[in-house]
Amino acid sequence: MKSFFEITGENGDTTTTSYLFTDSDRYFFDCGEGFQKFIKGRPNITLGKVKSLFITKLTWDCIGGLIGLFLTLAEYNVKIKVYGPKGLHKLFTASREFQYSLNVEIHEIDTDKVQIIKDELFTFYTLPIFKSNSNSNTNSNINTNSNIDTNTNTNNNNESIIDEKGLPKFTYYGKKPNFNQENIENYDEPIVCYIGKTKDFRGKFYPEKAEALGIPKGIAYKLLQDGNSVLNKDGETITPDQVMQASVKGTKIAVIRCPSLEYLDSLLKHTHLFKDIHVVNHITPNSVLTNDKYIKFMETISNQLLSITTTATTTTTENSGTKHIIVNDENCERSSGCLSSDIQISKLRKFIPQLFPINDIQRQQLSINLKDSKILNTTNVIPCKDATNITLGPPQNAGEIQFLSMFLNSNNSSSSSNNNNNNNNDNEDNNGEIIEEFINTKQGQIFKNQLDDKIKEVESDCNKCCFPKILFTGTGSAIPSKYRNVTGNFITLIDGSNLLLDAGESTFGQLYRFFGPIEIKKQIINLKMIWISHLHADHHLGIPNLLEKRQQYSKELNIEIKPLIIIAPNSIIQWIKDLSSIIQMNFIGIPIGQETEEFYEICKSLDIKSVTMVPVIHCNFAFGIVIEWNDGFKLTYSGDTRPCKFLSEMGKHSSVQIHEATFEDEKQNDAISKRHSTVGEALQVGRMMNCKFSLLTHFSQRYPNLKMGTYRDTNYGLAIDLLQIAPYQYPLVYRMIEPFSLLFENEAQKKLDRKQQIHQQTLIQQPNKKFKAAKQPDDTIDPLEKDAKRLERYQNKYKKVETNLPAYLFNIITKSLSKVENTFDDLNNQPQIDDNDDF
Repeated sequence: MKSFFEITGENGDTTTTSYLFTDSDRYFFDCGEGFQKFIKGRPNITLGKVKSLFITKLTWDCIGGLIGLFLTLAEYNVKIKVYGPKGLHKLFTASREFQYSLNVEIHEIDTDKVQIIKDELFTFYTLPIFKSNSNSNTNSNINTNSNIDTNTNTNNNNESIIDEKGLPKFTYYGKKPNFNQENIENYDEPIVCYIGKTKDFRGKFYPEKAEALGIPKGIAYKLLQDGNSVLNKDGETITPDQVMQASVKGTKIAVIRCPSLEYLDSLLKHTHLFKDIHVVNHITPNSVLTNDKYIKFMETISNQLLSITTTATTTTTENSGTKHIIVNDENCERSSGCLSSDIQISKLRKFIPQLFPINDIQRQQLSINLKDSKILNTTNVIPCKDATNITLGPPQNAGEIQFLSMFLNSNNSSSSSNNNNNNNNDNEDNNGEIIEEFINTKQGQIFKNQLDDKIKEVESDCNKCCFPKILFTGTGSAIPSKYRNVTGNFITLIDGSNLLLDAGESTFGQLYRFFGPIEIKKQIINLKMIWISHLHADHHLGIPNLLEKRQQYSKELNIEIKPLIIIAPNSIIQWIKDLSSIIQMNFIGIPIGQETEEFYEICKSLDIKSVTMVPVIHCNFAFGIVIEWNDGFKLTYSGDTRPCKFLSEMGKHSSVQIHEATFEDEKQNDAISKRHSTVGEALQVGRMMNCKFSLLTHFSQRYPNLKMGTYRDTNYGLAIDLLQIAPYQYPLVYRMIEPFSLLFENEAQKKLDRKQQIHQQTLIQQPNKKFKAAKQPDDTIDPLEKDAKRLERYQNKYKKVETNLPAYLFNIITKSLSKVENTFDDLNNQPQIDDNDDF
């Protein structure tokens, strides 16, 4: 069995994840926020092959990607088991409003005992650890002479107990969401570490020996290879050891998460289980890693004899020493978790850097202090870098380590430690050359000069309006792609305060990419309010991570902060409250339309004059928002909606509207059925609103790059991830539409030409090579009928949408609420699809 273990680091925008790969199945350890976005383009990761996930801790860094992942996995129709600490089911029960029926089983681990989980390929040991009340900073010695057999459950010297028969408790099944739930209010921060072992590697089968012993070819050969005895022609029993080499013991890995010294004593109770470990993934901060007790623990693991049996003789190979892979943000290089997006943005910055003022400061990397250990050294204690890949099987290669590029077709996949992230070109290759080549063309020079002239013009205006600044943390819809994250609009005011309109998954990661590892702390501390438009997951799954990080940074910087104000539909407020039983979050939740003193106070501190929340045409309790500041600046944000006359009226004379434009105009039938808007419809809303400028966002992921517009309007722009724009810069985003569209078209053509060139070269070099034929459409299915049925499914989703909701107009100065009735009735009178339309 070929298998390997792969580890990626703590990169700031993406959290660490480790994977076990086999020929047939995939196993993941932890699934933090942004997991889907991160694995786009990763080699060897086939979602349909995911078998089990193992969670170490109930923090958003470990579980924040689960809901988004399973919403995507629903189309694969495979059942996946998730194992983790007690309380894990709460994530799914709290999310019932928007995650529906998922084919997932939750199994919660007994935090008092070591349990064993087995399948046909692996055996896993669960190692629960807790915070200790004792002083874990004492650098006392630990027993390094542990010879306990892992097959026994004896408990000497306060060692952990192995439960040979008990299994993790089955607490939740997505197809029956009320299954076997416990009503537990608070959890005591348990962490579960894991040891995994491959099945034993089968020895070589010698057919000549089998033939000599009179065993007929066929099924008997297979039975012997599977470990069964058979009868030969003379009726004699032949055992597998007579015709095969001896099996080789399986390879072991361990995943240790020890976030502070408070957990160390609990972890050390499991020392006797760390025998013959090939690779240990240490998810530990530098303060733990350099502690004397932890170093001795690592030495104990390395002292255990690792051997690989290739014949009857046991030999030790150069790969047999334990590899300690270190994962933290202090000792490890940062690797891009969003390489394709980084490359795309680097192209845009060459044209107009003012709109992408990304902080390029990198975090400092500390060397690992191993305290003059005679066992541990730089060859066996290795900081995680890119995708750190360790072979587990075949056994003769176990322990081989490589540092691979994290993304498909990157140029620098090697085992060398000399690795520069700037060389990772994702085969959007030679990006610098492509962009420079385009700029140096006659047409490119014209566009560049026009942009430069416009930049000088707007920058020289003494009365330019610099705030509020809008940073787009996500401009895609539904699920994240490698180019566009899901929705988020981060708004910065003149005093440095921030508010957020929608917060899809990985909003924090996007902010980290933009602000860098130092500035991000200040920006999150200064986040005062989050407003959520509706209950769809792509608009709010980023909230828990923002709340967690805000608390973390306030402690690190020793700054006392007030609870974050979150305004959202009541179901979202309840979701966050339910999650608070397993994740520590400090917030005040206010349902849309509800008056509270906290709401008026936070709006006053943000210098807001009025806030209007307007029901729009999408799903139940979907809203847009109109914010007017005391200086007269007025912003309208649509959320997800069909063109809404009510929103146009309430947002009259806005300085800017941020409006969704999910589809191009030729996909209007999709827009109607899914209750979204086309680009042309969004611009029409801007005209009806008489707004000064329209920024379009929430594009379908089928449009990864900017698209050329064919509209008479000149007061609009197309948003892209990590675009930050001030009001005086609005004209620049319109000016960039045409050159960027041509740039990407030019690049796409070059890629196509290269692909065809490679194909032709392959035909010349390998004339007999067979290429897989493209799948032909089924002529028996009417494509119009098929598409009509597809769109009808979406229409049926919205038949019971509440239509009789008012707009809520909050006057912040007088602290009063007015309800404005909708007289347009466009919630009820949405156009329906004509089945005779040309799809």
